[in-house]
Amino acid sequence: MVALLVIGALASSCGIGGAGFNGKPADVFSIIPTQADVRSLMGDNTWWEGAPTFGVQPLNAETAPATERFSVSQLYRHIGTDEYLLARYSVFDKTSSASSYMSTVEQSLGTSPSTPKVGDQVLYYGQFSSGGAPYVTSTFVRVGQFVLTLTWSRKDRGVTVDMLARNARKFSAPLKDIGKVRAKPRTADPDLLPPAGVSITLLGSAQLPVEAFAVMTLTSLPEEIVALLKQSGISTLPYGDYALNNDTSMEVQTVLLPFPSEADATSWADTFSPAKPDASGIAFDYLPASGTPAAGVYHFVFSSGRYGGFMICKAAVDGRAATRECEEPLHTVALAWKLSLQGLR
Repeated sequence: MVALLVIGALASSCGIGGAGFNGKPADVFSIIPTQADVRSLMGDNTWWEGAPTFGVQPLNAETAPATERFSVSQLYRHIGTDEYLLARYSVFDKTSSASSYMSTVEQSLGTSPSTPKVGDQVLYYGQFSSGGAPYVTSTFVRVGQFVLTLTWSRKDRGVTVDMLARNARKFSAPLKDIGKVRAKPRTADPDLLPPAGVSITLLGSAQLPVEAFAVMTLTSLPEEIVALLKQSGISTLPYGDYALNNDTSMEVQTVLLPFPSEADATSWADTFSPAKPDASGIAFDYLPASGTPAAGVYHFVFSSGRYGGFMICKAAVDGRAATRECEEPLHTVALAWKLSLQGLR
């Protein structure tokens, strides 16, 4: 086993696909390992899937690289620890652009172990960070015009490149045949997403395991909350990912919880509301979030009939705080969504 050399800071990336790959973000999302896959990989059932980010225009339109078509990111959290695994699939316009990106990473972060070999090209890096999982590694794998970035934050030292290669193979293997893939039915029912309007632009949707709600809300009682939702018959959730139109550096995430009764939905909204609901029945507030630098997000909560609606507005880039540009547009979206759900039973 070869010990991982800890060096410099990690880089973030985004990319986009083009010449050889004509698929859509949903096709990429369909090949990403599921919660069950990651639990098997890690040998631990307390790894929970979070909400994906579909890095599609107009999200971060002002800063997106010219060679990028889109990216899809998926977060997994290790409940009971501060550990996480973040997979980002960047699709570049052509293979040479992906190769150039890998060269830039190597120039920035320095020499990387060249083995174990994964994909067409692989780079292994790491750093010591802070918090409850300070051993952070970053693995970059190029497969044709795709670049997979796997960021793994661990509480224990002793990570090796063999361990990183094992993870990288699991996440990159489906890229070899992605040209043959067409999205499996993991998208959400459009009727269960916020209605189309002028405040937000849909980037992508998914049907997520109920554990994703606990990961999104940053709750301190994740297992208890998931157990209660499962007792209500909720096992999966329709999820929507959006760009905020008046500030495309802000990402909007939505989930809908279908409860057995109106009373259950009302009770849930009363419990999870971040503030007292206004006259329209919409509760929202800005919630500080820990980090370096510290950031914060907006939460919006309401109930409508037997449904509970939950919305987050947050910066699309880690370490930034959500802006007040979230407030008025998201309140409008929440109200429209609340009204549209009255026709569903």
